[in-house]
Amino acid sequence: MDFPRKTLTVAGTVPVRLSVIDVGPTDTQQPARGTIVCVHGAGGQAEQWKYQIEYFSRHYRVVVPDLRGHGRSEQPRSAYSLEEFLWDFTQMLELLNIAQPFILMAHSFGGPIALTYAAAQPQQVGKLVLIATAPEMHLNPFYEAILKLPLPMGTLERLRPMLMPQLAAPLVVLKRVLSSTLFPWRGWDLLPLVQPPTLIIGGQFDFIVPVSVLQRMRAGLPNARFELVRYARHLPQLERPAAVNRDIEGFIERRRSWRGEEETSEEHKRSADC
Repeated sequence: MDFPRKTLTVAGTVPVRLSVIDVGPTDTQQPARGTIVCVHGAGGQAEQWKYQIEYFSRHYRVVVPDLRGHGRSEQPRSAYSLEEFLWDFTQMLELLNIAQPFILMAHSFGGPIALTYAAAQPQQVGKLVLIATAPEMHLNPFYEAILKLPLPMGTLERLRPMLMPQLAAPLVVLKRVLSSTLFPWRGWDLLPLVQPPTLIIGGQFDFIVPVSVLQRMRAGLPNARFELVRYARHLPQLERPAAVNRDIEGFIERRRSWRGEEETSEEHKRSADC
C-alpha cells in the first residue's frame, strides 16, 4: 500500500524533515468526521498502521508520521529524547492544521508521546487509543541481546537486515530511543491527568506489555476501558487488524444519547429514523 505523503520540516536544535502520511475521504460530498493521528513505536514506521489508515480514511482524515530517525523521515544526530519527539509532534499538528480535538492513537513507544501530550493538552485530544503500550515498558529480550553483542555498531548495522529485518530505523537510532527515553520513562503519575476517554487494546500473548500492566494502567486512568485481542502479540493492529479496527470503531463512533447513555453512531442513526 502506498499512501499519499507530505514532507514537513520541524525546527528544533536542528531542522528535521519528517515524512507524513496524510489521507482522508475522497468523496467531497461527505466531509471527514474528524481527524485521527497515529504514532508508531520504536523501530517502527507509519505503515504499521496500514490497515487502520485504509479502513478509517474512508470517513476520517488520518495523519501518520514516520518519527524522526524512522522510515522515510530524516535521521539526525540527536538525543532522540521524549522532548524532541514531543516537539516534532506538536509542530506537525500546527503545520498540518490538525483540527482539534482530534483522535490520538499510539502503539508501543508511541504511548509515552501520546500520554504526555494528552496529559498536558487534554482539551486538544477528543479520544485516546493506546495499543500495546503502558507507562512502563521493557525491551524484547531478543533485541536487547543483539544490542548487547560485543560488536561495533557498524557491524551490527550491516547485520540488521538479517537479524531484525522488520526494523525501520538504524540500530544507533533504536539504541538512543531506548536508552534516552523508553527505559528511564515512568508515566504512572501522568495517568490521573489524562482526561480524554481512553481505549486500551492489548495482545493476549504480548510479553513486552503484559495484560497485568495494561489492567493497572486502566485502573489509573480516569475514563478508560480495556479490550483484549486474543491470539495477538505486540502488534495487534497488524496481526489482528479486523478485531482491532472493530474495537476502535466502536469506541470512536460512540456518542451520547438524549438519555445520557452511550450509543454508537449507527444506533443514533436508527433512533433518529424511528
